[in-house]
Amino acid sequence: MTAAVDELPASYAAVHRYNGAVLQHDAREQIVPMAIQPRDFAIVLDVWRYKFLTAPMVRELHWDGGSLWPAQRRLQKMFNAGLLERFRPVSLRGSYPWTYHLGERGHVILRDSQVVDTGWRYRPHVVHEFGHVLHELQLNAWVLAYRRQPCVRFLSWEGERAIEPPPTTSEEREQPRWLPGGGWTVDDLRDFRHRPVRPDAVIELDRGEWEVPHTLLIEFDRTRRVDKNFEKFRRYDTFLVWWWNLMPEALHASEPYVIFICQDEDQPDQFLHAADYELTGHHDCLDYNRDRFVGRNRILFAVEHDMHAGRLDAWRVPAVPRDHLNRDKHSHVRSVALTVGS
Repeated sequence: MTAAVDELPASYAAVHRYNGAVLQHDAREQIVPMAIQPRDFAIVLDVWRYKFLTAPMVRELHWDGGSLWPAQRRLQKMFNAGLLERFRPVSLRGSYPWTYHLGERGHVILRDSQVVDTGWRYRPHVVHEFGHVLHELQLNAWVLAYRRQPCVRFLSWEGERAIEPPPTTSEEREQPRWLPGGGWTVDDLRDFRHRPVRPDAVIELDRGEWEVPHTLLIEFDRTRRVDKNFEKFRRYDTFLVWWWNLMPEALHASEPYVIFICQDEDQPDQFLHAADYELTGHHDCLDYNRDRFVGRNRILFAVEHDMHAGRLDAWRVPAVPRDHLNRDKHSHVRSVALTVGS
């Protein structure tokens, strides 16, 4: 990326100026109890769900515009009450906003309300360098930038989630691998094993009345290394082409989209090139002109900065693999917009 940070959108620059920062952890002399209001509980829930949120992020989620001061005052009280912990980079000029994460008293109210497993023990985040939290902060900033777009309407936003494959019988694992309802078989996957996927975030978008919402599984990549993602490409291809169809959700919804968020303009080209080789699974109906390549259609690649700039551009691999008989007709990377009708 060639642009200076000062020239970038404010929401992007705000979470890209922390690399190598020395941290200041806030400390309280004693716990000061407070009456918990519904908004306080919702804030604690979001901080647990999204791991780390800055004060401006909390204000955007729980205060409808206006000054930052009311949010800061309430967050100060929640910190004093032990519901939240916080830290920020040390700055010689000015100050950075506080970054909040779950406190022990916050864990207690989530546990007592059975939001989390009653046997789950509180484990405080031990953060010494800001690089350890940048993944979550930049991911959350991207999701919030998406949420602000006028052409999309969020129904829900969850944090990291493990999606486990359903149990299968030996017959379901044998060839030919028939999809429920018959008529199609699953073929040419790189790896037929049913293995979990763990997206960094899960978003549901409203598509209007009588329409089933779109589900988006977000993979936020900060490694810039395509070799770290080969395994993910294969797992998601198997998930979308094969074992998603065995889940209860498949009875009323189409396959989710998977969006890989890349760091700069060069990275999508590398990821698309690699995914073109890895995403080979399809639904086979004995007519190659009707083969359905779900992974190739549902796995998208986008650039982090674009969303902050109000651009909803994304790309997907060519419609068919390199060795398909129709490859000459469908050899180009395809562009798509991250909107409701995509």
